[in-house]
Amino acid sequence: MPDELKDKFQQLVADPPPPTAVPSEAVFAKVRTVRRRRTAGVAVLAAAAVAAIAVAGNNLTDINSTPPVSGTPGPTIAASAPPSSTSNATTGTVGTTKTTKTGTTGTTGSVQPTGPAKPSSSGTQTHNPPASPPVAVTVSLLPRLTGRSLTMKVTVKGTLISPLGIEGDGSSGVELPGDTSFLNRTLGTTYLYGDGEESGSDGGAVTCTGAKKRVTSKETYTLMDGPHVYKKAGTYTFKYTVQYCGTKNQTLKATKTAQIVVP
Repeated sequence: MPDELKDKFQQLVADPPPPTAVPSEAVFAKVRTVRRRRTAGVAVLAAAAVAAIAVAGNNLTDINSTPPVSGTPGPTIAASAPPSSTSNATTGTVGTTKTTKTGTTGTTGSVQPTGPAKPSSSGTQTHNPPASPPVAVTVSLLPRLTGRSLTMKVTVKGTLISPLGIEGDGSSGVELPGDTSFLNRTLGTTYLYGDGEESGSDGGAVTCTGAKKRVTSKETYTLMDGPHVYKKAGTYTFKYTVQYCGTKNQTLKATKTAQIVVP
């Protein structure tokens, strides 16, 4: 039996079976198979590497991060932001804890602005009427001399008691019209030029008796009988006087003088 096997082996070696394909194609087919297997292996390794990077990216946040430690997670701690000078606080959520820009954690409520303290209504407040201005009239003079001719501008201002008009029969007094000028509410004026001549104005049919209306005003006018001409050079004193009613039915006076030097 061993001899028969030996003979058959020798026959096979001496007469090999005819090839089924070109040797170069068979070699190429083996190489191509190997390349396909290697390509498939690289794809599997690349897919595994991508999966590993994705897992690491989910667990690591920066270059200094470390893999998560398995176990029961601890409580979440929210870091408070530094205080801000803005008046409107913006709330955010970190985990389950609310934080605000002012560093306060927890639920925030609206803050009502505080205004000035209101006066208590329990006490009784009294409002005193404004004080009436004192009854007093002043006079200002503005002379203008051209050669020997004098023009005088007068300003009368202050507070007086408006006189009452006398009826035709002289029995009673009435209020003067509302549009009556301040000067016409006086009792008249007189003025002296200092050279012996005198002039003035009459207050008319008025009286201080029973008068109570207080009037405060101002009026500027130029003496109507001017200009006054001085006959010779010299120094003269001009004197102006206005009369008006006081609070006690009396007649008051306001006087002003000015020095006139005639060349």
